Amino acid sequence: MWTLCSQCRSRVAWPFLGSTLSAAPVRTTQPVRPPGAGRHFAMRIPTSRHQFQLDVPEDIQPITLAIVGRPNVGKSTLFNRLQSGTRRKKRELDHRAIISDRAGTTRDRKDALAVLYGLLLRIIDTGGLESPKETSANTLLQSMQEQVWKAVAEAHAILFLIDAQEGITPSDYAIAKMLREGAGNADRYRDLFKTETPRDVPIILIANKAENTFIGPYLNDCYELGVGDPVIISAKQNQGMDDLHDRLLLEVGHLQRVEEENPGTAFMQTDEEREYMQGLQMEEDEDEEPEVEEDEDEEELSEQSDAESGPPPGPTLPWLTLDMPEAKWNSLRYYAHHPADPLGALDPGLKAAVMHDDGRRVGKYWLDAPQRSLPTKEARDYVLRQRRLEEMDNAMKVAIIGQPNGGKSSIINALLQEERCVVDEADGTTMDSIITNWTFKEHPVKLIDTCGIYRGWQYSGTTAEFVQPGMGTRKAIRRAHVCVLCLDAQRYSKMTHNSCPNKFEVNLGNFVAEEGKCLIVAINKWDLIHENDQPKYREEILKRIAESFASIRGVPVVFLSAKYNLNLPMLMTRSLALYKRWSARLPTSRLNSWLQAWMLRWPPPWRNGQKCSVKYMTQTRARPPTFVLWTNSAYGEFPRNYIKQMQNAMRDEFRISGVPLSFNIRSTLMPKPRKKLSKKEILKWKRMGPKQAKVAENLNSKKMPRPLRQVD
Repeated sequence: MWTLCSQCRSRVAWPFLGSTLSAAPVRTTQPVRPPGAGRHFAMRIPTSRHQFQLDVPEDIQPITLAIVGRPNVGKSTLFNRLQSGTRRKKRELDHRAIISDRAGTTRDRKDALAVLYGLLLRIIDTGGLESPKETSANTLLQSMQEQVWKAVAEAHAILFLIDAQEGITPSDYAIAKMLREGAGNADRYRDLFKTETPRDVPIILIANKAENTFIGPYLNDCYELGVGDPVIISAKQNQGMDDLHDRLLLEVGHLQRVEEENPGTAFMQTDEEREYMQGLQMEEDEDEEPEVEEDEDEEELSEQSDAESGPPPGPTLPWLTLDMPEAKWNSLRYYAHHPADPLGALDPGLKAAVMHDDGRRVGKYWLDAPQRSLPTKEARDYVLRQRRLEEMDNAMKVAIIGQPNGGKSSIINALLQEERCVVDEADGTTMDSIITNWTFKEHPVKLIDTCGIYRGWQYSGTTAEFVQPGMGTRKAIRRAHVCVLCLDAQRYSKMTHNSCPNKFEVNLGNFVAEEGKCLIVAINKWDLIHENDQPKYREEILKRIAESFASIRGVPVVFLSAKYNLNLPMLMTRSLALYKRWSARLPTSRLNSWLQAWMLRWPPPWRNGQKCSVKYMTQTRARPPTFVLWTNSAYGEFPRNYIKQMQNAMRDEFRISGVPLSFNIRSTLMPKPRKKLSKKEILKWKRMGPKQAKVAENLNSKKMPRPLRQVD
């Protein structure tokens, strides 16, 4: 086996296990394997950059990069390009930034994890910097500049972008001077947030938009910035990423020292080893003898030895771990039983851990196995309990939605107790969906700040063609677990009639319910309402909300003030309680017992000459709670008002108020036998359920026997 030397990057052959393992690596030019040599314990280095892993590892600290530059130089394009080669889990939040030709699209800092040719990065996209004169005259630009300095304080390196097509501008000179001399601003935030990033942060100059562009005349101007050699790339056309990766390895590659491959990949069984293991297992089965009762003295000695043994043994080498797949675990057992004892010579602790079996791996296998393959009821209950605990350990995603200038960013800043999002008096300050990790009562939470939208998912102050911010809000709703509809209490205080929430906000809340997400209504800026008028407005708002969201009875309503931190803990407490109800599962036996008792008290109506009835119901999934009902009526004939009445009764009985419920109605009716159906009738029976669809297909098949005619 071969690897690369850490100093000169030349090929190095590791000694085999039969020889002395403490010997130093021997440099050779040809892979010559000595006769009688055992298997080598070495790692395999990818021969191409495309063979590096694309998944985000969980046990490695990423390298933080801040992307800085003037507006419209391609910062968000590079931010998305670095994420393009990263594999993510299904139904994960969208971390991509909005890209537009208009300057000043990005205002908040947006971060995400990315893997670039095996190098784990945490990239931070920032807003465009302007000259000091323009920044001092605008409060929004000042807030954006503060966010840039916060990103620089967290970063291990700065990616300074310029436009290769336009060349060096006076704004680039001003920004380069700010980055060289602005260490004091970054140090202020380092001391405030107690970050451990280095003081001397390297600045990497990147000339973006270099597709099909001759950059020769601008090279001399790049050196006048005083930030080193430029890296010429095109983030849009995916050109120059290899040069950027090499530059990152030179500047900050030493901050991430990891093994190139998972340590268990070297232990792979061959055919001879499998035959040897099978023979060894047969010998162990033949050598088994019946157990002999031991004396009391021997039992006492064994108990003392067990007490003195302490915790189970483990490996001593830092690059070995016991969390391996079953195939690699079997290969380790092969080396543990080998007569030459290669595993004991390499690591005695690892050999003892392989020989010691305390049953810990059985429970882990149960957790990963399908529920139908579990042998006993106790095992199924144990797995179900553990899976529920794992679901609660996952982060709760809370999205703040509403119309512009409703105080959505102020709520997130008040919860985090820091200026995470840019806040300004102008409408439409937030454009991207900003995701922030947080913890509330030891429960992980992801807070999502969205842009304010109007009717038709339109963003404030834009044309109908620019729909990316509104679509970002729509994606955030579909990816979130709990949606907080933020209303401005001051906006409706001067109106003669009650319109809180207005028609668009009611439609937005109903869209959240149709997507199956939890909904909480937050009345922000409640401190601006006069104390004498608060009871009257409270009663009117609660009445209108109860009438507007009748499909999800019991929607929580919180009157708060983000400026004075009023009722913010209540908002998160109700969000967490609603999230637990949304994730609940109801036992089938209890459901049907309640259903029969409730139908006796509230009998179903009659339709088409027969009495409608629900014969059986069960919960098929959670998030949202989904139930399947088997009735004696056709699809679409069961009365909807009776279904709504049943849903409200379930919310009161099982204490799941405010949670959207989904009912799927199945029919127990079957088509008449020996009757050929038309296409319209086949489609009708297919909609009733899978069993009816199968029967309908069999009726029209050629193999269906025809009725016999009676002959006189």
